[in-house]
Amino acid sequence: MLNRRDKRRYLAIWNGDHSYDRRKIVEAISKRSSELFGQIATEKAKIRFINIDEKEVIVIISCKLEMLGAMLSTIVLMQPPIVVLRISGTLKALRTRMERDSEKIFRAFL
Repeated sequence: MLNRRDKRRYLAIWNGDHSYDRRKIVEAISKRSSELFGQIATEKAKIRFINIDEKEVIVIISCKLEMLGAMLSTIVLMQPPIVVLRISGTLKALRTRMERDSEKIFRAFL
């Protein structure tokens, strides 16, 4: 019998106005997701806090691949709004792309 791991996606989220702190961002996303899709779908998504940069501007969270569409819908409908900067299948690729494009990203938001 094969034991397959769940495929996850990592999302880099802009928190430039510091409207959410590191713990409450996952709680806020989970709460909004349960309002939109129900508690079971929220639990299936397995939303996890991964990391935050030193300036507390970019937050990295993860969710299961099969629930990525629901998570993106949830994030778009958050109040105050949250912006997804990048999505990747690995943390290494996400960090590499964020470093490569950081100049463009900060110029767009500042």
